Amino acid sequence: MKKPLGYIAYEGRSRIDGRPIVVIINKVDSDSANDKTGALVQSFILRADVPPMEAINTGADRSICGDCEHRPLIAKQTGKAPCYVAVWQAPRSVFDAYKAGRYERATPAQLRAILKGRKLRIGTYGDGAAAPVELWEEITAETAGHTGYSHQWKRPDFDHARWAPLVMASADTLDDAALANLFGMRVFRVSIGADKQPAEAVCPASKEAGRRATCESCLLCAGTSKAARDIVIQDHATGSQRRVIQLQTA
Repeated sequence: MKKPLGYIAYEGRSRIDGRPIVVIINKVDSDSANDKTGALVQSFILRADVPPMEAINTGADRSICGDCEHRPLIAKQTGKAPCYVAVWQAPRSVFDAYKAGRYERATPAQLRAILKGRKLRIGTYGDGAAAPVELWEEITAETAGHTGYSHQWKRPDFDHARWAPLVMASADTLDDAALANLFGMRVFRVSIGADKQPAEAVCPASKEAGRRATCESCLLCAGTSKAARDIVIQDHATGSQRRVIQLQTA
């Protein structure tokens, strides 16, 4: 029997704005082409009813990304770093395959068994917190490890105690990082300039660390399920050099 292309893990309302979303798990038995992450099982959180490029152009991607300052519409207005994900590539392909009926539906219990012993990336595209925390708790229960990040940790309805072992709090400033720590979360901070803090470690998969590891081999970005320091990485999204110059001349 031919193995499915991937699995539909969740179809329902976004926990951010109530709009329809879908969570797709794929690359279960094949390696990711991403040199930084390595062979992690991938997960995509998408609008179920709007193609990804249309979603980012109209702002419908709020359902899966919240008010993250890196959403393209927001970043265009503020000059902040735009999201690094090439939405016209993998997210578009996953959405097209979903609409073509190429993914199997699977319950969280089934996915727990399917993912046993594998390593999962929570939110290859989209914020995992757009979907129920119960989903991720179940499907990561017997994995060999996972990575994940969320910008939703400032939301009043965000359950820090349950999310902290699953994801890193994405932070863009030192103040944000300190606040996330007060909420009991480990932090993944994107930095502009050389400002690594004593409680931080440089991302081993980053250019500045010599790419001495991949996310698959490192797995430090697993929230408080890892007893490790916070992680910092240099801004490497489109326009990063311009932002460094702005910082230096401010």
